[in-house]
Amino acid sequence: MKNYIQQILELFGRHEYSTDVQEKVHSWLADEEHADEKNEALYRLWKQAAEQDVPKGMQQSIERMQMNIGRPLVSSNRRSKLLIWKVAATLLLAVSTVSIYLLMQDKGEDSLIESYIPVAETGQLTLSDGTVVLLNSKSTLLYPKAFRGKTRSVYLIGEANFKVKPDKKHPFIVKANDFQVTALGTKFNVKAYPDNNELVATLIEGSVNVEFNDLKSHVILCPNEQLIYDKYTKANNLQKPEMEDVTAWQRGELVFSNMKLEDILMVMERKFPYRFIYSLHSLTDKTYSFKFHNKTTLKEVMAIIAQVAGDLKYNIEGNNCYIENKDKNGL
Repeated sequence: MKNYIQQILELFGRHEYSTDVQEKVHSWLADEEHADEKNEALYRLWKQAAEQDVPKGMQQSIERMQMNIGRPLVSSNRRSKLLIWKVAATLLLAVSTVSIYLLMQDKGEDSLIESYIPVAETGQLTLSDGTVVLLNSKSTLLYPKAFRGKTRSVYLIGEANFKVKPDKKHPFIVKANDFQVTALGTKFNVKAYPDNNELVATLIEGSVNVEFNDLKSHVILCPNEQLIYDKYTKANNLQKPEMEDVTAWQRGELVFSNMKLEDILMVMERKFPYRFIYSLHSLTDKTYSFKFHNKTTLKEVMAIIAQVAGDLKYNIEGNNCYIENKDKNGL
């Protein structure tokens, strides 16, 4: 049974499958039957990934992902476990994709550098070509010490804003799964968190070519346009967002537009150094819109969310924020 489960996980992590197949695998992983064997198989798979002959920066990224995955796997709630396994599988795909990308790099190129931004922080760096990158919290950028060859390629896990140094002979490329953005001289935002189904590219200035669906499809964006691509369904949507909302994270603001509480809490876990503890059945499918300024505390944010939602209560203890339904008496 152990070898059988291991083989399923390895196949699932290395190949793309239809949404229907993915959902069946997620449900099977979340099922209580053979739970110990599944946990052990996933652990071995992560360990094998960490031991691959890849650059040191990649090994550090895998180790961080292992730690992020390891903490919530103790959940006993079936619906919570289903979400956990979906995140685990998504991160597994991210590791596989990054590994392939790194191993395909020219052996003569300088070693890759990893820049990781912790929870509740943002960070700025300048690449060797003069491109300025602002990274959001819980984001990782992999890039060479010096660009060589015909393109300037970097790999993003998370969210970043790029102000690209013009160089028509060497296009600047941001890669994320089967999604990449190519620019000459421009300013744009890319969101590619592994725990989110959607990959998002938003153009602020200039022009970019966004490729997706295993790079078989592409769209050229104009300023103030945004492409949203679902990496599971392969669907894409072109729209014109509120640019102030797109860049809100760069000013330390929190903006939620028609989002479910589950997705709102996922974003808040990147903004605040707290662990949010809740059961999925305590959250409804209603959507909400909020906007919070830079200095708003977690207590202030949760007070407003609980008031608007009406049926929630919260309690902050240490670094944990507990969220649950109010009882029938509203207590």
